[in-house]
Amino acid sequence: MQDLFGKVDNLEMFIHPKFNEGFKFMNDKQSLILAKDVLNGFFNSGYEQIVVIESGTSPLVSIIKSLEEYKHSNIKLTQIKIPRDTRFNLYKWFEAYLSENELNTVIKINKEELSRREFLKMKCNNFNLEEFIGKEKFTIYDSIRDCKNYNDSNKHFHEILKGTDLYNIFTKPFLLFDEYINAGTIIRNFSGIVRLFTNNPKFKLSAYCMFLDNPEKYEKIAFTLYDNKSELEAYRNGAYPFENRIDLIGYYYFISENDFQKVYLRDLRNELNNLNGDVEEIYNDLNNLINQNNLLEKLKQNLEEKQVKQYVSNKDIIRYLLKYIDEKIYGKNKFADFLDQVFELYAPSWSPMPVIFHLDYWNGFEKIKSDIDKIIDKLQEKYEKYRFLIIKEILISLEKNNKEWKEKIEGMM
Repeated sequence: MQDLFGKVDNLEMFIHPKFNEGFKFMNDKQSLILAKDVLNGFFNSGYEQIVVIESGTSPLVSIIKSLEEYKHSNIKLTQIKIPRDTRFNLYKWFEAYLSENELNTVIKINKEELSRREFLKMKCNNFNLEEFIGKEKFTIYDSIRDCKNYNDSNKHFHEILKGTDLYNIFTKPFLLFDEYINAGTIIRNFSGIVRLFTNNPKFKLSAYCMFLDNPEKYEKIAFTLYDNKSELEAYRNGAYPFENRIDLIGYYYFISENDFQKVYLRDLRNELNNLNGDVEEIYNDLNNLINQNNLLEKLKQNLEEKQVKQYVSNKDIIRYLLKYIDEKIYGKNKFADFLDQVFELYAPSWSPMPVIFHLDYWNGFEKIKSDIDKIIDKLQEKYEKYRFLIIKEILISLEKNNKEWKEKIEGMM
């Protein structure tokens, strides 16, 4: 089990084809230096209200909040999740970020008095966020310029949201921070969502790394520690270590067309605390089925990237099978999503390696789905028996990673 869900090492075995070098993630000391560098960027920007895009920034934010310089400053950090796919439940998003008191407050709009919750439900039911933000092609430069002409379907949101904490943040100048600004998708989506609060948001951008040329040319950019010219320097100094690190983040967002829910790993663990048992039997069965059906060789045959072929093992297939079986049996749910997050945790790193490595990993599994489907029936009964024991043991392993990391960071403060 520890071998399956223990130390995360999804970078050091790869060689970057562009730079012809291998890289390592930042160690704890380097992470502390990064936190101080980012905090200094906040200070130098002149902004006191900082809006931070979740979730890969969360461990970094936790370090920043532990710094004495932060504790004695006027800086206020607000963390917000902005999904890449705009087809999520918008009302549930508001429900996650507005307080119960704000949702239940009775407000008057056009002589009609209802709770803010009721107004929001009605408005969200008749609002298409995807159409409002737009489906046209864009680049990182388009997102940063933020010159899109929006339609007026957002106007009633302003009245509904007036007086909420988020309204007060988004209608005043603020700084937006994310770890990476790459394709610009999150920035584009944020620019649309913030306009549900105001048509004239006044914010600038900041990041650990923006993948663009000459960031100093853009008035919208307050700072970035690295850009296209200094990308290699960033990696040599230690790659950003928190992307996809559900174990260090400590929570994830279960997002679908019907859901937007922040799920803490500790809460999942508490749901399963009374369970006890040994799960080795199902892992032995999984290994045997993988070997009997030659799944590892089939996976490798369907991978395009040589380095990804060398990376994959039965462990990757087991982690894929767990999340695939769960959703197959129980549908889209927070446990299947947790197992998907865990699968992603051990996939080839998004950065600094080329995106194609991660995509190739995904595509390889997609191409052998028909082979996997042939063995699902043999696993269903046993998986149903061991399901929550497996999830509990994974949670215990991830908690161990989290505890060890926090102890090291706290020891350096």
